[in-house]
Amino acid sequence: MYFSSREKKLLKLLLENTVGIPAQNLQELLQISKRTLYREISSIEETIKPENAQIINERKMGYRLVGSKETLDKIRQEVEKSQEIVFDNVQRQSALVANLLLAEKEEIVESLAVDFAVSPTTIHNDLQQVEKSLAAYGLSLYRKKARGILVVGPEEKRRQILSNIIYSDVNEYEFFSYLAELTTPDENFSSNNFFLNFITPRWLYFAKNAVLEKTNNLFIEVTDNQLQQVITSLALTLERIAHSHWIVDEITDDTVSPAVQSLAEQIMGEIKKQTELEITDNEVLFFTKQLEGVNYKKPQNIFLDNFDAELSYQVRELIRLVSQQTQKDFRKDDTLFYDLLTHLAAAFKRIDNQAQLAGNPLLEKILTEYPRLRKIIQDDLKEIFTDHRAFLQDELAYIVIHFAASLERNPVQKEISALVLCSSGIGTAKILESRLNKYIPEIEWIEIAKISQMGHIDFKEFDLILSTIFLPEFSLPYKVISPLLLDDEIREIKQELQGKQFSNRPVSTHINKETPNDFEQVYEQMKVANELLTQFSITEVSTRQTLEKTLDVILDELEGVVVEDPQKVRELLIHRHKTAPIGIPNTHFALFHSANTYVKKPYFAIFDLSRSVPILGMDRKPMELTRLLLMLAPDNMSTTEERLLGRISNSVIESDVNIQTYQYGDEEAIYERISSLFITEIKDSEEE
Repeated sequence: MYFSSREKKLLKLLLENTVGIPAQNLQELLQISKRTLYREISSIEETIKPENAQIINERKMGYRLVGSKETLDKIRQEVEKSQEIVFDNVQRQSALVANLLLAEKEEIVESLAVDFAVSPTTIHNDLQQVEKSLAAYGLSLYRKKARGILVVGPEEKRRQILSNIIYSDVNEYEFFSYLAELTTPDENFSSNNFFLNFITPRWLYFAKNAVLEKTNNLFIEVTDNQLQQVITSLALTLERIAHSHWIVDEITDDTVSPAVQSLAEQIMGEIKKQTELEITDNEVLFFTKQLEGVNYKKPQNIFLDNFDAELSYQVRELIRLVSQQTQKDFRKDDTLFYDLLTHLAAAFKRIDNQAQLAGNPLLEKILTEYPRLRKIIQDDLKEIFTDHRAFLQDELAYIVIHFAASLERNPVQKEISALVLCSSGIGTAKILESRLNKYIPEIEWIEIAKISQMGHIDFKEFDLILSTIFLPEFSLPYKVISPLLLDDEIREIKQELQGKQFSNRPVSTHINKETPNDFEQVYEQMKVANELLTQFSITEVSTRQTLEKTLDVILDELEGVVVEDPQKVRELLIHRHKTAPIGIPNTHFALFHSANTYVKKPYFAIFDLSRSVPILGMDRKPMELTRLLLMLAPDNMSTTEERLLGRISNSVIESDVNIQTYQYGDEEAIYERISSLFITEIKDSEEE
């Protein structure tokens, strides 16, 4: 039960005057009009009716509160709770919005002023801000002359704003501690948090039970704050249904994931088993859309039907731009990429369900601690995601956190660099560079320069200076080496590198494991990698009238060896292409891919078209396709096959160098690139 400040004062008088109190006395004590008194009593009666209590007006005796002893004790506990709730401006406006959204009839400005212990002028000012926030979500304030204010608009939007207000003003610890106390659906206690009391404990209990107890394994990877959002939204939905506030406007289901809808149906099914609520298909669909905004940490596989290739490209672009502007290469952090991909996929589902009515102090602190990174990310988000409105502060903060976490995992400032001054010919310089790369892998960047170029070199850019001759009067530290880099010189350089403190050296996260990887697993990886490399080729194809017919030419050549039914595979490739653009922006190539039962084995190859074909790029802009990358896999591919093909697909847009390689590289160059990817994958799997 929730009572306003004035309602509590009225109830306190009724509880103290058990034989009755006349209306005139109530008006004088509360300093309100007769009309306001009737309105307050009517409001209280609606609240206490489910508790089998009522207010009666007996002739000559006045108003009296009647009900069982247990019910009256419960109301007394609620009334005696502390009245002194101090709000800041933002909290007061949030509380005001919640009050208006839940109100069954008009609210009077003067009454609201009493409830929040401010002047009517302050409430009027608050309402101006509130009206703007509500308008952004399709709701409006309707002012009835001499009667008050009422919120008008769809139920769906009311719930979205209400759940966000409650979520924003209740911290995770307070929320889950309160849930832990709800051991039965009939708990009668209330929370000390003003906003948490907008939902009856009964519905929080059922929401908690359905999400955490019955479907717990489905939410293992979901963060606490998102669990809080889900449970809050579900409990509020149950609360509104219980008061006969259903969603009547039809909700379209063309954008919801079948898997998420199935999860929503399962949760609502649990609710139906335990309550008598009338849960319509519209209500299930509404809850499905709330679940769509949750990060489930689903595996990102290019062959999955719900894999968002366009978003994958946009995330790569975001990481590339942030890397350029911060001069920190985030592109090497796969964890960052997949975390951002998962987060943004869910964020765009959440973005329309959020109301910026109150800030999260912890997230605001993150934005304050990383001002430059925040500004860069904010600008890059606007540039890349042009079809979405501005990211709310909380979403921006979470994205900043992902990049900040990457810095903690891999504090890369600059690679160890070496300058080699060589007086010999180019052949000797190449041998020297090759031996440095081979025997001293700690050096990640080597520049060979002639002695005659010394006047144009910025020596501060290098961590180590090597020279094949003695340099008289050269003031900086350097080491003389022979042009063939002898074994003892290699040992000396390694010792010097170990002794030097490179504050900007990348922190290695590699852990040596004493137990070697299983031989059969390594053999399986080598076998699949070898088969993919053996069949890889770049083939010229005569372009036909349409893309479909051009694909027919390509797939007919693969029949019997790679595919069993070329026509079926072509249909699936075209369907995937039409469902989501696959062209790489600012290039002339695209990655066509499909995993299905008509493919016999993993396959990757490239086909150069004799004439360009118009298609859409991942940025939704038209482009001319001249090089077609084709990746196929059987429907039941092994983990090894999936990982190796995943390495190729991820590398296509991993960096500008890779994009150039796949667009213009010949067969040898791309073969070498894929070989390198497979070696890295096999090494990584050995470390897991």
